[in-house]
Amino acid sequence: MDLYQQNYRTLLQLLPGLHDMRGPAKLAALGHTDVHVDVIERHPHRLVLRMSHYLQRLHGAAIPDPDMTVEVYLLAETVGVLTYSDCFGSRKVFCPELMAFSPLAKAELNNFLEQWLTKLIAEGRCLTKAVFASQ
Repeated sequence: MDLYQQNYRTLLQLLPGLHDMRGPAKLAALGHTDVHVDVIERHPHRLVLRMSHYLQRLHGAAIPDPDMTVEVYLLAETVGVLTYSDCFGSRKVFCPELMAFSPLAKAELNNFLEQWLTKLIAEGRCLTKAVFASQ
């Protein structure tokens, strides 16, 4: 099993209704700030999600850190990172303005996704709010 399939399986543990998601979801764990998951695009075989973990700042609004856009291929059962940002900056796997693809960014960001999803499960994250097709 490759990294993209593993990330799909791990994401499916966090979002068991992934195939039917139509709207926002929230992953919560006691003692941790929530992770918000939003559906950006929905196609029959492809789903684009935004996953954001908001950090509370001492003075001011919460900031997303990390904030990732991931692409889920439902039939292929794979997940891949499209964009990433945190308090230090942002990265893209593909930059449409330059028509440039970065294999290094792709590898690093998908490895980070694997670590982050695994950490969310270890923290005991569970789905507390979600909008599915049947709702």
